[in-house]
Amino acid sequence: MRKITVFNHVSLDGYFTGVNGDMSWAHKNSDDPEYAKWVEGNAGGESLFLFGRVTYEMMASYWPTPMAKQQKSENSRRHE
Repeated sequence: MRKITVFNHVSLDGYFTGVNGDMSWAHKNSDDPEYAKWVEGNAGGESLFLFGRVTYEMMASYWPTPMAKQQKSENSRRHE
């Protein structure tokens, strides 16, 4: 059986999203070298993502957008 590891961005008051329903608060320190190294290690591994229906639908609508493509490109250049 495979091991499941959970990683959640949750605010101290127990919310996943901000006032406007977005998660920008969770990425405010994304330029932090230690955080970037941790994210790169997770994204570069052989892991799978397991989303609930609502999160999956949100991500599925984001992945094909020009913004997603641009951010993926910027992250690739940053980690070269």
